[in-house]
Amino acid sequence: MLKYNTIKYFFWSILVSTVLYSLFVQSISLYFFIPLVCVWLIYILYGSFRMRAEIFLSSTCSVPKAGATNIILTFDDGPDPKYTPQILDILKQAQVTAVFFCIGKNIVAYPDLVKRIAAEGHIVANHSYNHSTNIGSYSTSKVMTEIEQTEEVITGCIGSSLKLYRPPFGVTNPNIGRAVRALNMKVIGWNVRSFDTVSKSKEAVLNRVTSGLKNGDIVLFHDTKALAADILADFLLFAREKGFTIDCSPIREL
Repeated sequence: MLKYNTIKYFFWSILVSTVLYSLFVQSISLYFFIPLVCVWLIYILYGSFRMRAEIFLSSTCSVPKAGATNIILTFDDGPDPKYTPQILDILKQAQVTAVFFCIGKNIVAYPDLVKRIAAEGHIVANHSYNHSTNIGSYSTSKVMTEIEQTEEVITGCIGSSLKLYRPPFGVTNPNIGRAVRALNMKVIGWNVRSFDTVSKSKEAVLNRVTSGLKNGDIVLFHDTKALAADILADFLLFAREKGFTIDCSPIREL
């Protein structure tokens, strides 16, 4: 997929050229511009909600070279005092490691949980400070503040950070792209989404994350939801039976 800046200059070149032609050579109906604007808006929306398209920023959404049969578990939005400990217990019993994309204000609220995550071999990563539903409208400087505040509390809590970032809701745009580049953050997405935040069915979520599972997949769960804790043991059992290993070390090596 072509990057945003390339398409932006191409689009504006066509638009300006068409306007000049209409003004100085031959008048063009305004209806001509409607499809042009619609194509631009569709492109922007697609890039905003499709991180893997890498229109606004570079991201890692799978790690196929991670190992012959390795998959990577990730958990968003925690830590949560009810479900994060349950998930950590299951992971510890299964002897697997994962990546926890933590919200900054939750780190401040539950620092002992974050310390436990790190102590048990998991990665603590950045998921913004407030996880605002309006982050797509933030300026570059405001996005940077969200990321920087969270980096500070991660480092203050566990002593270091790998500078890994997952945008809230997976939303990307030019301002978010500029912010992560300015702060030299590595953006981690996913290619297997559980939808554990919206589904009511344990069977539906489990089927979604096990169907077509393959080497290098990055699986998205939320350690704030009962469904994630409820299906995790079954998911790990399925993965083991299919010969997968589950290890977050390939993310450390990015």
